[in-house]
Amino acid sequence: MKDDSIDEAQLSHRLLSYLREKLQDPQIEYSYPPEPLQGGYETRTYKFRLRGVREGWSKFLVLRLYPRAYGTHNAIWESTVQNVLAGEGYPVARAPMVCTDMAVLGGAFFIMDYMPGRPLMAAPWETIPELLGKAHAELHRIDPTPLIAALEAQGFDEHAYGLNGRFDWFRDRASRLPWLRGVMDWLIDHRPSESACLAVCHGDFHPLNILVDGEKITGVLDWPGFAIADPVFDVANTTVLMTIPVRYGAQSREGFTSVDWDRVVERYLRAYQAHRSLDTTYLDYYKVLRCVRALVEGFEGQAIWQQPLIVEDLIACIQAITGIRVQVPALGSRPRRERR
Repeated sequence: MKDDSIDEAQLSHRLLSYLREKLQDPQIEYSYPPEPLQGGYETRTYKFRLRGVREGWSKFLVLRLYPRAYGTHNAIWESTVQNVLAGEGYPVARAPMVCTDMAVLGGAFFIMDYMPGRPLMAAPWETIPELLGKAHAELHRIDPTPLIAALEAQGFDEHAYGLNGRFDWFRDRASRLPWLRGVMDWLIDHRPSESACLAVCHGDFHPLNILVDGEKITGVLDWPGFAIADPVFDVANTTVLMTIPVRYGAQSREGFTSVDWDRVVERYLRAYQAHRSLDTTYLDYYKVLRCVRALVEGFEGQAIWQQPLIVEDLIACIQAITGIRVQVPALGSRPRRERR
């Protein structure tokens, strides 16, 4: 998925030339050359620092570079979301520079503040549910109106940031997969009407996307799955992520081998509701939606959703709620995925 059309030496040189031009200072140099950061399925991310630059640009920064095939959409989308939420006081990296000229680095990109801290997943597990629940509730308490206005000013309409457009995309994708027909019919038949209480939803809110310093949340990362939706949609995503992929990923970590992740999720939900009320009527519905989406993503090549134990847990979650047993084709029988 990542765009490797230029190597890191070229990237470093081109980025510096671009910044010298945009900041109108040919004397700018690196005090810390671009260094790749781990994480990010679709992007290349680099930490760097400049010297000989005006105030506000001399701190550590992060470059987020998208593959050429993504066009300019994601860079504009994510930077807009981050800038508005940072302006609302939420711990999100401000993105002061966006470039949609893909000739510069081989794809659209933006530059954002570097967020200090370590992943919440590295904290003692006992602290995870309370910090996660509080941070999630605080996100959902933000008035989405300014963000909607900012997105619409950038050309994004309700179809882009609302669940209707996402559901249409998902239904079209799943309609090409006969093995999903039964559960897709269930999702259509049981789909709730649009909630009157909409919130800013992250879409991928879990401990690996949360940075902390002690018991303080210092940053919330990775916003491509953002939506304006019923907050229970976002909470359901988190419960699925916590009880399936995060649980398996944590099994090899010291201090996490015997953690009951269902219990962690219960504590997360209580912590959330201690800061903000939540109507859980459709929690199970959105859990099924997230599980089915994960199966589609695994079918299309995302490795995390192809792991046999994870696939089986996704299928079991769907069956427990809907009574439908999904039969996922074996990896060897799947068509080769075309590169975008």
